[in-house]
Amino acid sequence: MPRATVNDSGLEINYELYGDSSKPPLVMTHGLGGRGVAYEPHVPALTQDFRVLLWDMRGYGDSDRPAVADGVYSRYSHAADLSGLLKALNIPAAHIHGHSLGGLVAQEFVLSYPDQTLSLIVQDSSAEIKEEYLAGWTARLDDIRKNGLSPVPEDPIQTWSARFIDAHPEVIAQQARESAERNDPLVIAEGSRISGPELFESPLAARLAEIKCPVLIICGNEDRLTPPGGHVRMNRAIPQSKLAILPDGGHFINIETPEVFQDTILEFLRSI
Repeated sequence: MPRATVNDSGLEINYELYGDSSKPPLVMTHGLGGRGVAYEPHVPALTQDFRVLLWDMRGYGDSDRPAVADGVYSRYSHAADLSGLLKALNIPAAHIHGHSLGGLVAQEFVLSYPDQTLSLIVQDSSAEIKEEYLAGWTARLDDIRKNGLSPVPEDPIQTWSARFIDAHPEVIAQQARESAERNDPLVIAEGSRISGPELFESPLAARLAEIKCPVLIICGNEDRLTPPGGHVRMNRAIPQSKLAILPDGGHFINIETPEVFQDTILEFLRSI
């Protein structure tokens, strides 16, 4: 993958572009602990209509990994990186997708850089966090800071559907092992802080009505990490939004129900 300098400090972001440059651009944004290549299986279908941009957020994959400090990792800095990446690639505006942590980044991007946005796709994410769930996120990031990342999967029922857990335990184990091997625990802890305390202190929910572009909110019906109820509230708050709750899917519908996932996205984008 090539890299592009996205800001005045010289930060370099890893990316890949697929498809015909004459087609509308579609950005796919990974979640906590992920990387852009997670969406490569969907490239053949998506490039029928779109030029697809996959990227690694700062700290992840092969992008630069600056040291953790106040303000270095936040949904605001990630969104600013994407804005800089699009400018570096001479892409005036794009359809913006984001999964989980990437969904927070995508929402912030649309709110902060509306002129660079054609539409928004929020996958298995959230716009706020209730106080009763805050302690869980805080405990998780404290544990990661103290003990690092474990190659053993956490309770899979939180993130995977029951059907997928029974059918593909090796995939779940591989995901946990690879994430522990390639990620910096301090960066993952920052991602947990963004998803928990930062979102609690500065929720996106109150600002969702400001979004004017077309929006697709998509999730799995068995996602317990970011449950469907939160997606329903997001759908009600955003004027031009559509909601798709996919059956037999958990937090990773792009992996668990890949064809339905990409077909739902394409149907939405083609309707704009």
